[in-house]
Amino acid sequence: MIFALVSAVAWSLFDLARKHLSASCRPLPLSIWLALGVVPLYLLLGVVNGNMSAGRDYWLPGLASMTLAAVASVSFIRAISRGRIAMLIPVLSFTPVVAALLSWPLLGEALSAAQGIAIAVIVVAIFVLNGGWKLLRDPAHAGPGFGLMLLVSVCWGAGIVFDKWALQSAGVYFHGLVQSLGMALLLWLFYLLTEVRKGQPLVPRFRGSYGVLLLALAVFALAVLSQWAALMTVHPGIVETVKRGIGILGAALWGVWFFAEQVRRWQLALMLVIIAATARLTLGG
Repeated sequence: MIFALVSAVAWSLFDLARKHLSASCRPLPLSIWLALGVVPLYLLLGVVNGNMSAGRDYWLPGLASMTLAAVASVSFIRAISRGRIAMLIPVLSFTPVVAALLSWPLLGEALSAAQGIAIAVIVVAIFVLNGGWKLLRDPAHAGPGFGLMLLVSVCWGAGIVFDKWALQSAGVYFHGLVQSLGMALLLWLFYLLTEVRKGQPLVPRFRGSYGVLLLALAVFALAVLSQWAALMTVHPGIVETVKRGIGILGAALWGVWFFAEQVRRWQLALMLVIIAATARLTLGG
């Protein structure tokens, strides 16, 4: 659980860094540079620790996780560049639901009844936070970026299950190298197909603060490695829920402090409900 908490705080700081970088760099090039930037770190750690092997059973879940992560990376940056981070990050609390539902058939890890109730509370709170019944009549009521963030939730929820599956057959640093390098290549191929024909250079330019980029890469690596360490012994749905609980509180603070976003009292109350349900889910029983 210590690794899960460290990962959650690092992910929240990474959310803030991506929000800042998205103001000056387009989503696809930024996603490519973020993925490529951590490749040397994983390679170095893997060589030093002799942790660069994988079994045959690794590749199906490993490649599935890589593809989902690539889609989620671009979608996330596009979402936060358009909408309010304080309202969009809570949408990601759907990720534990996806993780919990997939963990049962794929990993044989079921949640208790109390944990299932906690997840249901989170879903209802997110539904109300983003417009309630008005959202069903008009999805646009949730504001820009909501649909993209739902897609991110599905990708991340499924991806963390595939991560745990893949780590049963590979070392952590090998998995990190495959994920980051594979994401960069996959996104670069998409960039070639969609952007180069419009006159963009073959290698996408990074436009933004290199200092913030380096900080983003540092917390990104910490978040991912801590999350994978937590997955060794903790249910994927619980890891995701801890991440979302801390992420929601962090997003509210970042949105108000750095981006002049407004969070109403009832919205803050719902966020606290989500965090309380997160704590209940974490405790289990």
